[in-house]
Amino acid sequence: MWHVIDDFLTQLNTIKRRLLLDERGAVMVFLAFATIPMIGFVGVGTDVARAYLVKSRLSSALDAAGLAGGRSFFAATRDADIDMFFQANFPTGYMGSTLEGPTKTIDEESETIHLYARATIPTSFMHLLGHNELTVDASAEVVRKMVALDVVLSIDMSGSMNWSSGSGGSRISAARSAATELVSILFGGDTEKDFLNIGVVPWAGKVKVMRQGESYDSALTTSQAVDAFINPVTGTAQSEVWFANNSPVALLSAPEPTWSGCVFNRYLHDGLPTSDADALLGPVEVPDADWMAWEPIGFAGDPFPGSGKCAMTVGGSECTRCPYYGISPLDNVKQDVLDAISELQSPTGTTNIPAGLGWAWRALKPEAPFTEAVADPDYDLQRAIVLLTDGENTGGVGDGYKTVFGRGTPAGPEMNARLLALANNIKADGVIIYVIQFANSGGALQQLLKDVASGPNSPYYYYAPNGDALQQVFREIANHLSELRLAK
Repeated sequence: MWHVIDDFLTQLNTIKRRLLLDERGAVMVFLAFATIPMIGFVGVGTDVARAYLVKSRLSSALDAAGLAGGRSFFAATRDADIDMFFQANFPTGYMGSTLEGPTKTIDEESETIHLYARATIPTSFMHLLGHNELTVDASAEVVRKMVALDVVLSIDMSGSMNWSSGSGGSRISAARSAATELVSILFGGDTEKDFLNIGVVPWAGKVKVMRQGESYDSALTTSQAVDAFINPVTGTAQSEVWFANNSPVALLSAPEPTWSGCVFNRYLHDGLPTSDADALLGPVEVPDADWMAWEPIGFAGDPFPGSGKCAMTVGGSECTRCPYYGISPLDNVKQDVLDAISELQSPTGTTNIPAGLGWAWRALKPEAPFTEAVADPDYDLQRAIVLLTDGENTGGVGDGYKTVFGRGTPAGPEMNARLLALANNIKADGVIIYVIQFANSGGALQQLLKDVASGPNSPYYYYAPNGDALQQVFREIANHLSELRLAK
């Protein structure tokens, strides 16, 4: 564009020299001499200003398109998203321009998008000087920048997750598919990432605290000496805790040979709210109780072999079963995380959201029992929990609270209050909580989960009415976890 202005100034100097050498009609000469450059500069200025407006709009459109493409970098819609956002910000024929591009250069290894476009506009005045058009161009580069990130997926595995997702397949199959896409977006083309760790915590009426994929052998149970404390369950003093061979969780007693891997919530229903460590991390001392470990659930709360009954059975009712799947701790290997998600089959049991959220928090933190997280990192680290549930808190025989709040929905108010207290502690700890209300449109549940989430609307709280919507929600959460920046 600048060479056009140089040509105009050269022609203007030629005219000036001719006029200065001609002494006839001196006054008219000076008027002409003054008028010509005035008209010329106004004309050139008008065309140049139009060109700058086009260039500015072109740059903004490329930036918007690049960011849109970055958000859907590994999705099939990426290129379509780029074109759609570009078109929305740079309409066809803008200020009479004709367009070349945008051309796209995608580097999936470095997760970079480079865009380039050129626009040509007709001149209004400069065509009198032989320049019929001006051309401007612009480019944008967007880099998907992943900050250090630890994420735990807390997935509801209660019996209703076997029901239809509303868009084909079961709810749990929709959850597996959506969670798989989230992992794929976060890892991108890498098989592992140094600053990305993802864990999985399945839960129902209680949580299986064994490490997923590791078998339990009671002969390998060990004990560890600790400072003397009062066992809050028995009320007696003891100075040791126990560890199963496949779990880092300290236990108040040696688990039975047939232990399924579940533990009761750390709570005493004795009217003393201080007898409660349910919403706290790790071994803690609170008034009236020392919660140095968790109580393993034996036949008191888990079904006897070959039976749906347990010692807590009332009126022949069946006990809520321990989930089939244990906790997959934080891991930076993509395939390990995908394997943990793919194993989530056969949901069973009731809904105990506080248990699922509480163990997700414990798996996310460097304090015992799970210690995979880095303590005091010398880099910026964001921790987050993605909580998915399709139901309301309900009590069940042998659930994590020993059915002290009752069976079915009457247990809801007590469990809801405990869930909110836990969520507030987690958020105060700097952890982001994303909550997905799946398939269940209950208004009371909606308000509860909005309060649990880090915010009452997206990107923190979502309602997904069916499997297709769930896929989009997980995609949006994954993209929110990715920080985009304009490289240049």
